[in-house]
Amino acid sequence: MKKKELILCLLLVLSLHISAQTLTYPMPHGRQASPLYKVTLIDNGLPRNSPVYTDEARWKTNRCRTTSWSNFATAHPLKIRVTTLAQKIDTCHILPRRHRIKCRVVNDSVAEFTLPGPGHYSVEFEQGITITHPLLLFVDSHPLHEPSPSSPNLITFEAGIHHIGDNFRLQSNQTIFLKPGAYLKGQFTAENAENITITGQGILSGEDYPARSHNHMISMKNCNNILIEGITIINAPRYCVSLNGTNQICRNLKMMGWWFSTDGIGIGSNGLIEDCFFKVNDDAIKLYRSNTIARRCVIWQMENGAPFQIGWNMPGYNSNFHVHDIDIIRVEHPWDNPNEAVFDAIHGSEGTMTQYLYENIRIDNCEHRLFHLMTRPNRFGKWDPAKGEVSNLIFRNIECYTQPRLRNIIMGHDTLHLVKNIQLENIKVNGKVWTSPEDANLITNLQTTQGIRVKKSPPEE
Repeated sequence: MKKKELILCLLLVLSLHISAQTLTYPMPHGRQASPLYKVTLIDNGLPRNSPVYTDEARWKTNRCRTTSWSNFATAHPLKIRVTTLAQKIDTCHILPRRHRIKCRVVNDSVAEFTLPGPGHYSVEFEQGITITHPLLLFVDSHPLHEPSPSSPNLITFEAGIHHIGDNFRLQSNQTIFLKPGAYLKGQFTAENAENITITGQGILSGEDYPARSHNHMISMKNCNNILIEGITIINAPRYCVSLNGTNQICRNLKMMGWWFSTDGIGIGSNGLIEDCFFKVNDDAIKLYRSNTIARRCVIWQMENGAPFQIGWNMPGYNSNFHVHDIDIIRVEHPWDNPNEAVFDAIHGSEGTMTQYLYENIRIDNCEHRLFHLMTRPNRFGKWDPAKGEVSNLIFRNIECYTQPRLRNIIMGHDTLHLVKNIQLENIKVNGKVWTSPEDANLITNLQTTQGIRVKKSPPEE
């Protein structure tokens, strides 16, 4: 073989190898492609379309009118071309901003950029706090992890639409696999079970159920050793994932819900939430049960709820929470409600919620409030007149790129229901680092609130 032919052959092999490291997922027959966006992956110079879904707003207060998304997998940085089908492009930017992705506007309907690899991204052709038609890109790691076909108690859903109903009951030692292109209408439930896995790249939709009705999308009561990973959950009437028990993992879930009370994840003790995306209209991450870790997530907080909810009235003693390396790309709160802050607690029971560490968190497009930490009676709780507290919280290396307009509130209800030992360290808001309680713009009560410290630490060497 001549040298020139050998080089061409090697280039062809290399091209095929690189292309094999990127995978698109089919759209099932019966779902219509987005009327708003077309997404093309440019892999080693070869274009490949990735199907785009679009859902429309379901509630009158939703600030977004649609959400579009496309999901694919790659093992390397990837050039993306987005074509808008219903609007002209005047501006283009991509969040989270820490990736520093530059978007090139090719013409009034085409933009191009390179994603650094797996992750969750929001491509936006509008400016301001309210974005009405976002395009979300969910990039999985390649190669995909799939359960062995010989796994015992394996149920596989192939590409296509499946109606599973609102009470698809799971048993111990069972694995559910949603292949790329699988689209399930329904909800999974389990009770008093263990060793359950739900995995894959398919979609679980609650579109057939009205708000606050039926089950949570995935509901497991008193279940241990649970793994839920990879899937996309949309149109939840209530929680996307509600778990109690112990030793549970939620990994790389993509969750989108329009209704009030569409919480993200509530997890049991010894729980891990990692690499997930939330665009939900109630609390994104519930930090209720001991030994919870949440890390490397991306959150778009809609008009209701909080990205991090510390306590709606939990009983007992709950401790040891670690939340870190989180990107909150939007906070759309419009009202001065007690459940609307980035870091929130409305604790109205006898329980003790203690030992929280939040660090390395970046917050974009928040013009409402950062902190609302209180003990107080409320209609959802069983108030104990003698006990109940929130204590020992550290917030470290938190940056908010905008200036919230409402004052922060850290305050106990009375001397028997304290909020105490709160450290605000290296909190940077709109370019300024807090060095005093005055910088924090706090509302508090020194009789019911003890040990608030605001400090700036030297940078690590």
